[in-house]
Amino acid sequence: MNTDYQSFLAGMFICGELAVPTVVTKEDVKLVVDLRAEASEGVVGDQVDRVHVPLVNGEPNQSQLLSEAIGHVVNAYQEGKRVVLH
Repeated sequence: MNTDYQSFLAGMFICGELAVPTVVTKEDVKLVVDLRAEASEGVVGDQVDRVHVPLVNGEPNQSQLLSEAIGHVVNAYQEGKRVVLH
């Protein structure tokens, strides 16, 4: 198990793909916000809700997508859900 993840607010985490199953299990995460452009499916199956907001490395003008991802995190936070971004 990869345990390399960080908490940036209470109940809000960020990590790489390999740590997602660990943080979901250990921190009781309810929403995964997947920022990987190349991802076609989640890394934890149907255990938690997943939102895919594909950000492309080096691609300009992605502020709309970034705003969308932030909106999902804010909504989950306001609902008291634990979230991981990766």
